[in-house]
Amino acid sequence: MSSTTLSSSNFRLILDALDDYTNQTGADLTQNPFADKPHSCPTSDAVLELLNDRAKQFKEYREGNRKLINWLSPIVKVVHAFSDILREVVSSLPFQPAKVIFVGVDVLLAAASSVSASYDTLVDLFECIGSFLKRLNIYTKIPFPSPMIDIIVKIMVEVLAVLALATTQIKNGRLKKFAKKLLGEGDIEAVLQRLDRLTQEEARMTVAQTLEVVHGLVNNVKVVMDGAQAFLQHRF
Repeated sequence: MSSTTLSSSNFRLILDALDDYTNQTGADLTQNPFADKPHSCPTSDAVLELLNDRAKQFKEYREGNRKLINWLSPIVKVVHAFSDILREVVSSLPFQPAKVIFVGVDVLLAAASSVSASYDTLVDLFECIGSFLKRLNIYTKIPFPSPMIDIIVKIMVEVLAVLALATTQIKNGRLKKFAKKLLGEGDIEAVLQRLDRLTQEEARMTVAQTLEVVHGLVNNVKVVMDGAQAFLQHRF
């Protein structure tokens, strides 16, 4: 696949995901007032601080329950690490695709903040997403392997789909039904399962690439050692 086709494919995936989000929730993430704020955040901690301001609207959070922000942390760190990479892949977009996820999180928190008993449900949701994305945490520390861009885009699309479904359920006053779906029924569970499969696929690709690098390193060392041995034999 050429790089042009790759960019075009990912471009379409992201645009379709944003359209699906708008159709479900009635909200355009690219026009949301929060959308400009992540652009000025140089680190994941800065983004987390923005979301922390929204989390303070929950009574449980103000009373010392930090589970919500604790599970948002791995999500924010991984997504922030992908933001510049995905922007390069789909450079024609007027926004940073991965950072749209942050806007989706803010919209969800805003919708849930006025709903009683929503805090624990959100904690469960972010725990699920955070657990999957923590598998990708290595890419916050090492250079990103370009062959995995397709999978990463698909993962971001699925995360956005989860946020859309959760926001819709809460806006429609179906919090209890949403909580049941989260535990194993309906559309949200199906999206979470796809997210699980994608992160597992990414992990397998990482192992394969690591083995390839190690194999190349071993071969290089062998060449050097053979060369050194030949030099010593020739000299002595």
